[in-house]
Amino acid sequence: MDSKKEFGKIRSIIFPIHNEELRKFLPLTAVFFFISFNYSALRNLKDMFILENACAESIYYLKLIGVMPAVVIYTIVYSALTGTTDRDGRFNIIVGYFLIFFGAFLLFFLPNSEALKINGFADTMIEKSPNFFGLWEAIRNWHFALFYINSECWGTFCLSILFWTFANEVVSVKQSKRFYSFLAIGANIALIAAGALLRFFKRDFNMMLVMVLILGCLLLLIYNLFSRDIANNPLAYQIEVKKEKKKKVKMGFMDSFNFLKSSSYLGYISALVICYGMVVSLFEAVWKSQIKALFRATGGDTGLLADIYSQQSLYTGFTTVCLIVFLSAPIMNQGWRFAALVTPLVAALGSVLFFSFIIFGDKFQPVCDYLESTPLKIGVMFGLLNVMFIKSAKYTLFDPTKETSYIPLDAESKTRGKAAVDGVGGRLGKGLGSFILTMWLVPFVGDGEIDNVKGYILFILGIVICLWIFSVIQLNTKFLELTKDDK
Repeated sequence: MDSKKEFGKIRSIIFPIHNEELRKFLPLTAVFFFISFNYSALRNLKDMFILENACAESIYYLKLIGVMPAVVIYTIVYSALTGTTDRDGRFNIIVGYFLIFFGAFLLFFLPNSEALKINGFADTMIEKSPNFFGLWEAIRNWHFALFYINSECWGTFCLSILFWTFANEVVSVKQSKRFYSFLAIGANIALIAAGALLRFFKRDFNMMLVMVLILGCLLLLIYNLFSRDIANNPLAYQIEVKKEKKKKVKMGFMDSFNFLKSSSYLGYISALVICYGMVVSLFEAVWKSQIKALFRATGGDTGLLADIYSQQSLYTGFTTVCLIVFLSAPIMNQGWRFAALVTPLVAALGSVLFFSFIIFGDKFQPVCDYLESTPLKIGVMFGLLNVMFIKSAKYTLFDPTKETSYIPLDAESKTRGKAAVDGVGGRLGKGLGSFILTMWLVPFVGDGEIDNVKGYILFILGIVICLWIFSVIQLNTKFLELTKDDK
């Protein structure tokens, strides 16, 4: 590899992959594309099924009391598999399980959807405790709840764990610098493809599930052929013999919290992660409740849901690719603070526009009349744009600046600090947002509906975004102090 001729400037930007590396790069890209396509398709379908059959409030009960326990259980199962099977065995078992579930959902649960609903229990509980309406609707539609939980777990286990475990074993450190940036672009192309197909099949969600199953089967086929060929021809794939690395630090929640208390620098990094998670969780809660309201206003048109979610996938994928190619580097060159502030400022601007139309819609009626629309429709569209820009900014600016902030730390703080931030920030952000909604605002302030507490949520969002910006400024000061000798 060291003897290879370096790429020219144009080739290094367009496609810095050597011809002999295509044998590895192309199947790896295909595996990542199929996993990413299914992740995008399932992420859209899980929300649409719940919004069509239950309510927006149900989503956040499922996140809190469905997804979190399921991830713990699946993690225990994965750990057990790690001790009894090899990498390929784990991959086939886990992907196979998801394909069996989604196949059963398509062939059995969907055709018998009405018969499977637990109407008696749900109706009784709604009558006794109407403020927890979203929870009872999730239980009524338990089969759609299971689909939601398994769709969330596909992203966690197939994308975050299975793929990256495989990729990091077969890609050398030198290759990763060139391979992984193009894999990111490939993932966003998968996002665009999933959005385009959802729009094409917008009145037939079954066909999207069929596509998930077809690409899932292709995923298993290509992965196993690829892995077998690597085992038979390791020299042809130039698999790097990696030195034995130290085991990744694993810390419990309280251990992570206590470690973060010892360092204000790490505390500010975790604050960024927590604030991002809370902003996304709280904003999407109101946005999805408005989508549900618009769905009802149009007489339950499933094509409307498909249009909104397909646009989310299409626009997010397209915007992220454009940011990666054209704007990411120039923005990063303006300095750490400038790049880190883009995401919270985008979230603040998008939130103001969104809430302006859904809270003060009457004030904008002349504008709506001119556009031949309604405040609700325009509000939903501004919500879509905000979600799109926030997620695009996360992939291209938030994540890189967060990871850069670890660089000036000592070895222990880098290792234990990252584990602590992931342990506390990753769990606490979205979890705290869901907890505030489901255990306080919605049942005790909003009489069971998110729409009744949107003003409170806007106030909380304002506080969280201000804390986010404050944390960026404080962290930048400390970052500059630690890196002043490097200039």
